[in-house]
Amino acid sequence: MLRDESEITDRVQQLLAKEMQRRLSDAAERLPVRCVHNYRHSLDQRKQVEGQPNENYNRITDHRSLPVLQTIGLCMLGSEDVTEWPGTICEEPLDAKRCPYFTPKQNPEVLYRAFLDQLKNGDWIRDNLPAAHALLWVLLKEERVPKVPWYRRLWSWFSLRRLRVEPVLPPFDAEKLLGPPAS
Repeated sequence: MLRDESEITDRVQQLLAKEMQRRLSDAAERLPVRCVHNYRHSLDQRKQVEGQPNENYNRITDHRSLPVLQTIGLCMLGSEDVTEWPGTICEEPLDAKRCPYFTPKQNPEVLYRAFLDQLKNGDWIRDNLPAAHALLWVLLKEERVPKVPWYRRLWSWFSLRRLRVEPVLPPFDAEKLLGPPAS
């Protein structure tokens, strides 16, 4: 069955909206690397320790050939005053999920503008959105993206006003798992 032009255009718009929603969902996920306060600090940069070669310097595997992380995530919130800074390690996703000070790095408006800029590049569409690229080729015989209708732009404008970040998880209490003490 042949599709008419409006059905193909609607499908391209659905694919583009799905990609934008995926980007917003990724940006809203609480991960340490997505927080403005997170800083990746390298672990051991000393080539020598007390005149001896440092066996941990520039190491990429441990003695069992497992990969070694060369950095650690630190929360830099309050680091302006070194005497007051707690030096909190924020390495795991759970650390970010429990942090009440998590602030996303990516602004939804910036994400949206970057996406629109990428859509101007036909090669980018071909490499990253192959289904949309194929439909555009069928529809237009070129790689030009159809204009988004006014009602979808209005919906995007309202939804991009504020990024909905995942809620904070409550602190973990191991005592609840252990049960009452044995007497």
